[in-house]
Amino acid sequence: MFSTTPVYEVNGVIQFGLTKDAVVPDATDEMFVVPSDGVERLDLISYNAYGTPELWWVIARVNNIQDPLVAVPVGTPLRIPTRQRLASEGILNA
Repeated sequence: MFSTTPVYEVNGVIQFGLTKDAVVPDATDEMFVVPSDGVERLDLISYNAYGTPELWWVIARVNNIQDPLVAVPVGTPLRIPTRQRLASEGILNA
């Protein structure tokens, strides 16, 4: 899940993904409630939303998830940026 994720050290703190938030919460985000059917990992949620597990960090950033290795609890509402918004920001090819 993390093999292609950029890792940076900033002021002695290891950060996954980008050092500057490329995606912030937006009114166009879709809401997703983590179901009880085993789709609680960010890479799986990313795959369901975008067709790739590689964009797990987008969901983590928008939802202020600090530890991407911990599964998201069942019933947690998450913001999922739309494919169109990610395409317009150059993060996802539409």
